[in-house]
Order: sequence, then C-alpha cells, then structure tokens
Amino acid sequence: MIFSSSSSVISFLFYGLAITCLTFAAVSASYSGNETDYHALLSFKLKITHDPYKVLASWNHSFHFCEWSGISCGKRHRRVITLRLGSQGLEGSLSPHVGNLSFLRELFLKNNSFQGAIPHELGRLSRLRHLYLSTNKFVGVIPTNLSRCSNLEDLWLDRNELTGSIPKEMNLLSKLSGLEIDKNNLTGGIPPFLGNITSLEMFSAVWNPFGGSIPDTLGLWKNLTAFYCHDCNLYGSIPHSIFNLSLLVNFSLPNNHLTGTLPLEIGNQLPNLELLQLWGNKLTGVLPPSISNCSKLVNLDIGENSFSGKLTIDFSKLQDVYYIYLGNNDFHGRGEADNMGFFDSLKNCTRLVTLVLENCNLIGVLPISIGNLSHQLSSLFLDGNHLFGSLPSSIGSLIGLTTLVLDGNRFKGKIPTTIGKLQKLQILTLSRNQFSGPIPYTIGNLSLLTKLYSYSNKLKAIFHQALGIVQNSTI
Repeated sequence: MIFSSSSSVISFLFYGLAITCLTFAAVSASYSGNETDYHALLSFKLKITHDPYKVLASWNHSFHFCEWSGISCGKRHRRVITLRLGSQGLEGSLSPHVGNLSFLRELFLKNNSFQGAIPHELGRLSRLRHLYLSTNKFVGVIPTNLSRCSNLEDLWLDRNELTGSIPKEMNLLSKLSGLEIDKNNLTGGIPPFLGNITSLEMFSAVWNPFGGSIPDTLGLWKNLTAFYCHDCNLYGSIPHSIFNLSLLVNFSLPNNHLTGTLPLEIGNQLPNLELLQLWGNKLTGVLPPSISNCSKLVNLDIGENSFSGKLTIDFSKLQDVYYIYLGNNDFHGRGEADNMGFFDSLKNCTRLVTLVLENCNLIGVLPISIGNLSHQLSSLFLDGNHLFGSLPSSIGSLIGLTTLVLDGNRFKGKIPTTIGKLQKLQILTLSRNQFSGPIPYTIGNLSLLTKLYSYSNKLKAIFHQALGIVQNSTI
C-alpha cells in the first residue's frame, strides 16, 4: 500500500511537471521568441496602481500580448509597434522596461495620471516616432536620453509638472516636426540651439516661466506653421527672422513683455496667417496697413499694447475674420471723417462675431455704416473713446448683438428707438455719455436683456412697465 501510494504521488508530480513544461513551451512558441516585449508589458502593468476602466484586464496569459487592449503589433515580426492607452484614468508610474519595446513606433499615454519621472530608458526606442505623454503628472526634467530617439517626429510633454530647462541634446532630433511642452514649469528661456531642428512645423510652449528673449535662430524653422508662446515671461523684441517664415499660420505671443514694432511688410511676409495674437505686450508704433493683405486671417488679437497712429487697415480684404480685438491702444487720427473711415471697410467681414475697440482714443462720429456690420456680430465694444454726435439709428440692424458697450464716450441726443430691434441683446451699457430724453419704450421688447447701465447721462427717469424684465438696470 505504501509503495502504491508513493508511485501515485510520483506519477502525479511527473504528470504535472510535463503539463507545465508543455504549457511553457506553448506560450513561448506563441510569442515566437518575443518574450522581451511580453515581459516589458507585464512590467508596465505592475506599475499601474489604479485602472478604473479595467482596460488592462485583457493583459493576461489567456491572450497573446498582440491581442491585449491598446497594443498593436507588426504583421511580420509580431513585435509591439504601438501602445495606446490615452484617457483611461490610469494611475501609477511609467515602467522603465518600456524602453525594451525596441520595435515601438508610438507611445500614447495622454490624459492619465502617471506620476514620477519620465524614464530615461525611453531613449532606447530608436524606432519611436510619436511620443505622447501630455496631461499627466510627470515631474523632474526632460530626459536628455530622448535625443537618442533619432526618428522622433512628435514629442508631446505638455500639461505636466516638468522643471528645469530644455536639454541641449534636443537639437539632435533632426526629424522632429511637433514639440509641445505647454503648461509645465520650464525655465532657462527658449534656447537658440532649437533653431537647429529645421524640420519643426509646430512649437508650443505656453504657460512656462521661461524668461529671456526669442532667439533669432528660430528663423531657421522654414517649415513652421504654428508658434505658441503666450504667458512665457518673454522680453525684448520679436526677431525679424520670425517674420520671414512664410508658411506661418498661427502666431501667438500674448501676455509677455515684448517691445518694439511690427515690420511694415508683415502682411506680405506672412500671407498664410490665420491667427495673429499679440495682446498684453508693450509693442509700439503704427499698426501696419499691410495686415490687410493677410486675407486668410480669422483672429486679429493685438489689444493691450501701445500701438499708435491712425488705424488704416482695410478690413474689406479680411473676409474670413471673426474676432477683432484692438482695444487699449492709441489709434488717434487727425480728422473726424478719415479717423472713422475704417468702419466702412468692415462691412465685408460677414463672419465677424466680436469687435473690440474699447479705450482706443478714437475720435469722431460713429458712421451710419455701423449698421452694415455682420449680422453674425454678437459683441461690440466701443467704450472709453471720444465718440460724439448721435448714435446712428442703423445700430438697430445689428440683429445678432448680445452685448453692446458704449459707455465712456460723448454720445448725445436720444437713444434711437431702433435699439428695440436687437432681440438677442442681453447687456447694454450707455453710461457716462450725454444722452437725453426718455429711455425709448422699445427697450421693453428686449426680452433677453438682463443688464442695462445708463447712469451719468441726461435721461429722464421714466421706466416703462416692460422694463421689469431688466434685472440689473441703473440710470
């Protein structure tokens, strides 16, 4: 009995060992010698501390790793070429063993909660073309080893908590076309050596405390179409070499400390410009009339500077523009008629939604042609100028208006009854003018009006019963 029992145990152990060996052999055979990728992925999974959508549930022995969620493999070698797990709520750190996925071409982990440093082992991925680590919680510096990813085309590190400066080794990425490093805590300025990456098409570094000036070498980016550097604590003038980048479509440098003037030929140098965003700087000189030649412009946003001189842009050529912000500059002219003539050219801007000309030192009579502005216009700001005379009755033609701000001028006479045609109007400010007579009864037709400010005028305090719709009204 004892012998028989021992034999059974030995037979059972032998059988179990045989099954284990066969299973291991089968698994190894199914991976076709690609155990390195398999173990690298398991190491990735082990570093994940929270997987709310159970996206990694399929990462187990029941499936070949090429069938795991977020994984794509090459057809020939069955090696991992893509790891895409964006917006999955993943928490944890990024395993350095990802650097062993030697065939990887794309690593997409955008919009998760990865913490810790970006592993320098990613520099081993010589075939990597696209690295997307945006919107996570990575800390530390940009790894210098990323410069070894010689085929890298897109590098997105924006919306993390990275510190330090842009490493000088970055200029070795000769194929890089897109670099996004927005919303980090990077310092050390925009380094001149970045100009060596002549393949760059898009550079975005907004909301970093860089400091320093814009290097002249960035003019070497002949393929550049988009440049975003607002809120970067930049000083000095905009290098003239930048204005030679004729392919530039979006040019955004607002809320810095930039000085100097814009080149008079900017509109001829940048014919493809759609976004010109320079508000909140210290730019001076005239606003170049050649901006009229930027026929593709949709957003002209250059308020809060110190531009001066007569406003002579021919807006009739900017037929696609929908946003114009020129407020808080000093566009004074010599005479009444020619100072306000630019309003006539605005009639061709049929897509215009917002027009801001507040605190521009405009002097003159508001022309009747104001009524020819786009029916799409929803916001019109003319406050803080020196506009006088009557408010044209043609204002009632702007049927798309939701906000009309006219306070702080020298308008006089009666408020035109046609203002009651502005059925979408929600905010109307008329304060600190010289309007007289009663508030027109037609204002009672404005059922959406919630704010009416009309103090410091010579208006009669007569509120019609219909004005009960106004929630915040002041004479």
